[in-house]
Amino acid sequence: MTRCSNPHAWLRVALTLSILIASGTAAALTCPELEALGAEIASARDSNPTEGVTRGEAALARTEVMQPPCPSGKASLLGGIAANLHVLGRHHDAIERYEAALDTLGDDGTPSRIAFLHRGLGVTLVDMELYERALGHYLTALAASDGAGDRIESAKTAGNIGILYTSLGEFEKARDYHGRSLAGFEAAEFKPGIAGALINLGAVAAKFGESAIADGDAETARREHELLKTLNERALALFDELGNPRGVAYAASNIGLALDRLGQPQLALVQHRRSLALRREVGDVFGMINSLLSLGTTLTTLQRYAEAESALVEARALIPAESLNLQKAVAEQRVLLEEASDDFRGALTAQREVTRITAQIAREDQRSQVAAMQDRFDADKAAREIELLRSEAHISDLRLQRQRLVVQLSVLIAMLAIGLFLVLLSRYRVGVVSARKLAAAARTDPLTGLPNRRHLIELMECEVARVNRGGRSFCLLMADLDNFKTVNDRYGHDAGDMVLCEVARRLRAALRKQDTVARWGGEEFLLLMPESSEAGALILANKLRERISSEPIPLHGDRDTVTITLTLGFSEYRRGQDLDDCIRAADAALFQGKREGKDRAAGAHAEAERNV
Repeated sequence: MTRCSNPHAWLRVALTLSILIASGTAAALTCPELEALGAEIASARDSNPTEGVTRGEAALARTEVMQPPCPSGKASLLGGIAANLHVLGRHHDAIERYEAALDTLGDDGTPSRIAFLHRGLGVTLVDMELYERALGHYLTALAASDGAGDRIESAKTAGNIGILYTSLGEFEKARDYHGRSLAGFEAAEFKPGIAGALINLGAVAAKFGESAIADGDAETARREHELLKTLNERALALFDELGNPRGVAYAASNIGLALDRLGQPQLALVQHRRSLALRREVGDVFGMINSLLSLGTTLTTLQRYAEAESALVEARALIPAESLNLQKAVAEQRVLLEEASDDFRGALTAQREVTRITAQIAREDQRSQVAAMQDRFDADKAAREIELLRSEAHISDLRLQRQRLVVQLSVLIAMLAIGLFLVLLSRYRVGVVSARKLAAAARTDPLTGLPNRRHLIELMECEVARVNRGGRSFCLLMADLDNFKTVNDRYGHDAGDMVLCEVARRLRAALRKQDTVARWGGEEFLLLMPESSEAGALILANKLRERISSEPIPLHGDRDTVTITLTLGFSEYRRGQDLDDCIRAADAALFQGKREGKDRAAGAHAEAERNV
């Protein structure tokens, strides 16, 4: 249950209701007063959205009897209620209220109010991952604000468009729009907007940092994460000054993320807990989910696995059924948690859940596209039928005019068909490119660039099917970096990431074309060798050991170096065997090699001697 952040909140609600009832009619409020009340209710989303909804609904009920009616005031109330519903995670209700507000306002609204409603509807649609619809509303809002010369409203909408581009992975565009937003707010000296723009620019810095990590560019990653921290520290100071707990929560969460990526998890934990407490107080459901996910990551890093598990369970319980991407995020975090706690069977189960949700997302996208095409087709068909009936009624006695109209209508239909085909073709091409990018990201480890666990499992299952159909057997090599924790403890996690990336490069360079190496988890790698025996696996294992340990790995621009050794365990798949058993056999051989002194190769079914 959401806890009210103000001890007098319900007293104010009761007072609002009593005033309205005592007045006997909503006419006691003038139209400007009703508009101002709507703006006040909208602002409640940052402190107590539950109270905002209650106050708004109470006032809205009285507008039905206003004489004369006040469409702008009613629309303002509907928009204020919708803003609070959105924060509470009631997205379908929020969309219904925003659309009702736009219908009520019609063509009589001020540019500021039109921009507010379209922008709020766009934000809600983004949270539901309906990006194309959201962008249409954002552009309408931006045109209204720019046309009226309203610098603050234009800056707000530019920030929202930046957030949308961040969601779509177009980070340069996102940074441009957020920079435009910040400049507008600073020119107007509008502190709430400045704080929000700083938050958004920080989010883009975080994305650039992620990309730099994936590219192995540790210096750029560090610079972007320092920028993330600095921007959000400025934002937090402004939100504190403004008394905006929801803003403070967002800034604290982002500072925690920056500290996590800068290798300071203990300090990050303080910020994530502060953010979660504020979001619980405000009732920001999606904010709570994000804080719990961040908290789970930090606790996993600190090896506090039971607390991390508790955070993920709470986050999963809060996620709406339609938010598949958030469900996938929880499942992906669970994979990392199980791997960190050495529960590889649990990690495999969690990875299969990630695969299931990913497939469901793809199916939902396909169904949405088909439904949208059907809607467009039905609308065009209905429009043509109505036009034809009108034409027949009007030209029943004028044959020549009818013939001309039929020709014109045929040309129009042909043009519509061509236009529809071009639109669908463009959408299809965009969809193909996006699908390829998503498929590559879903199959790749973001740090090393190697195939990830999910991709390798798919390849191994194909090999199992091939062997069971009569093909030659395959081998699995499980490789683990010896004493890797010492590298992290002595040189820091950035250095550890450099080591993992260099080991991945050397492993990939040493394999045959048909072999595949994937990052299995933490400092573990798993290699798939099609059409191989244990004897061949032993030869390759010793070759890999020598390749990794033969040359020190430079750290921090060659200021330091570290020599890494590998311990490997391998197993040969037997026809009819369960794949999990084959993986466990390689893993068991790896642990046998660790017990025997590390820097060696051990086989699951045959004695494997170290080749020094």
